[in-house]
Amino acid sequence: MALGPLRRALHRARASVRLRVTLLAAGAFAVTFFIAAAILLRSLENGLVDDLRESNSTALEAEAASLQATAALPPDVDVVRRTDGITVAQWLDPSSGRRITYLLPSGYAPGDAAAVILGEARPVQPSAALTLMASGDASWSDTVATTRVAGSGVLATFSPLADVRDAIARTTSLLWAVGPALVALVAGLAWMLAGRALRPVRLMTRRVSEIGSHSLHERVADPGSTDEIAELARTMNEMLGRLDAANESSRRLVSDASHELRTPIAVMRTELEVAARESEAGAGDWSATSGVLLGELDRLAAMVDDLLLLARGEERAAGSRPADVVDVVDLGHEAGARRYRADVEIAVVVDPEVTDATVDGDRAALVRALDHLVSNAARSAASRVEVRIETGAGAMVALHVDDDGPGIPVEQRSLVVQRFVRMDEGRSRDAGGAGLGLAVASEVAAVHDGRLEIDDSPLGGARVSILLPVGRARSATMGGDADHR
Repeated sequence: MALGPLRRALHRARASVRLRVTLLAAGAFAVTFFIAAAILLRSLENGLVDDLRESNSTALEAEAASLQATAALPPDVDVVRRTDGITVAQWLDPSSGRRITYLLPSGYAPGDAAAVILGEARPVQPSAALTLMASGDASWSDTVATTRVAGSGVLATFSPLADVRDAIARTTSLLWAVGPALVALVAGLAWMLAGRALRPVRLMTRRVSEIGSHSLHERVADPGSTDEIAELARTMNEMLGRLDAANESSRRLVSDASHELRTPIAVMRTELEVAARESEAGAGDWSATSGVLLGELDRLAAMVDDLLLLARGEERAAGSRPADVVDVVDLGHEAGARRYRADVEIAVVVDPEVTDATVDGDRAALVRALDHLVSNAARSAASRVEVRIETGAGAMVALHVDDDGPGIPVEQRSLVVQRFVRMDEGRSRDAGGAGLGLAVASEVAAVHDGRLEIDDSPLGGARVSILLPVGRARSATMGGDADHR
């Protein structure tokens, strides 16, 4: 039972970024330190050996100069004739304490010392000094051999490496003692610095965990720096801002939709109550009542269709159904053939330069979007509405809906595309729309990788345009089963 909390603690420790950063920093420092220590020890050993070799070479030069000057071996010299025919003379240098060995040519006699030293006899090769290393005083691995030609012989000295080995051993012991302590120090510093660096992340995590659907207006603290932590804080605040805006939009949509739906429901309820009372009194015109009810039901159905279209546009369920090949010219003629107002002329104009007016998308959604634009234009127009189809910039096809009405003021153009926003002349229920037409058209255009634009019309009123990419295959996500009005 006691192993469960321990396992969870170990799992949290392994998952800790702070621990991983600490282990990574300590491991990297340990590897770097011991590689550097190995290079240092090697360099130190080579340096000490080179110093010893240089010192020996200096001493041999002095001995060679002394032999040349005196033309005789030192008085206290031991002469040994080896079995291989090489004669060896050895003495102790009183100034440095080194043991000097002089290799003489074969056939040397004590009386020939001056001739040998002055180089008159057959010379001895310096490589003959190497034979001495196997003869006696020290092994190759524990000795530094230095040779120098002097006359017909070779001077050699052999220095033990015991002092060098001791220096390397002491340095190695010191590094082994200091290394783990330095690794532990680096690990502690990395742990502390990682904790300080990750503290804002912990605070942001705690703050975000406290933010719910009813407190999306709150934000995490911005450290005010320019590093990655500050960028993360700003990105999270931007995300919270988008979530807050989306949540507010959803709340407003529900509120506005509820308000708009209550009106036709209230009208139908009133009509039914009046009809019921008149029926009890024996007088009632059910044909008039049914006409009012059917009109309000059409209004409700149209509003529900628009809301469903907007909801499906927000879902963006890519690939939910295959795209249709839609001829924009046919859409324009189809919209122009409907009757919106008896006193308003609907004209369809196709620019002669339009050669490819087909787009890939949801035909039903595009029909409904264009129907909204033409319906809005017909309500605002004095006598004429034009549906103009042109080729736009960047392989786009443009659907312009122009009217000769009062137009849309510039300061209101960004507002009228919002949901349930209507112009002053369109606020009465009898005027028609519920303030969803331009919002639906804008959403349809956006889902089809296009855009909706509002400008001044050549007819004097407003121009509302839908720009769509030509021939770009895609899967539209707007409500494919929504029937147009």
